[in-house]
Amino acid sequence: MAAHGHHHGHGESAAFDFAEAAPRFRARADAETGRYRRLAQALAGPGTRVAADIGCGAASMAFALAETVPGVRVTAVDAEPAMLDLVAERAAERGTPMATALASVDDPDALAAAVGAPADLLWAGHVVHHAADPQAALGNLAALLAPGGRLAIGEGGTAPQFLPANLGTGRPGLELRLIEAGARRLADELAEHGGTPLVHGWNVALEHAGLTEVRTIDELVAKPAPLTGADLDHALDALATRVGWFDRYLTDEDRHTWTRLLDPAGPDWLGHRRDLHHLAIDTVYTAVRPA
Repeated sequence: MAAHGHHHGHGESAAFDFAEAAPRFRARADAETGRYRRLAQALAGPGTRVAADIGCGAASMAFALAETVPGVRVTAVDAEPAMLDLVAERAAERGTPMATALASVDDPDALAAAVGAPADLLWAGHVVHHAADPQAALGNLAALLAPGGRLAIGEGGTAPQFLPANLGTGRPGLELRLIEAGARRLADELAEHGGTPLVHGWNVALEHAGLTEVRTIDELVAKPAPLTGADLDHALDALATRVGWFDRYLTDEDRHTWTRLLDPAGPDWLGHRRDLHHLAIDTVYTAVRPA
């Protein structure tokens, strides 16, 4: 779960503005319907009856489960009312009824009320790393599982990369510095609300939460250059969004370079290049509550 941002001056909050992100969440969810349906099929066992999409955003997993797993009762849970409004809109458009509940991964009582019964499957996509204490959040989720129930988290993997190392404008390594700026913003967000950073990998964190049978699903995204059409549009949008999120963590030199690269009217616009690619690994960790 990520969020959209805009230009931030020094001293402003590092926390993400999810309400501002809603339109982008919707567009991305529509594009990823197929991926989430594949994941839902891989994650839901034959006995999956109670499930929840925690930190649901546009509820891609909740809709995938509801539309592909017979007899499942699924709830879309988010800490942001704007996201639950978006889920209600998407439910009406799709003709798929969707229960929603307001709760944060940091609040075990609200989470328990939201899920409502011991869960066979809990999905938390790109949300646990936003928790005040990610390890405690995993413990909160693990406690909601039925014996034999499964927790799946979309975390880790690699940040998507689109650009060659040297663009002929600005200093080489521009995109790697953008990724590093994102890591610094996340660290600041955690520090801002007195958070406790995770000091080991997600597989170990799931074991510390009392879960077993930790496994990993890695999905490779590898689209070669040149990107065209919707693939190029996605690359340009993703880069512009991240530059917006991480703006204040960039040097003046890099900020100036990004302004030139993202200006469709300028001579350096990335959309004119034939050497953009899309390379990323999306990682999902799964683990089971012992029976």
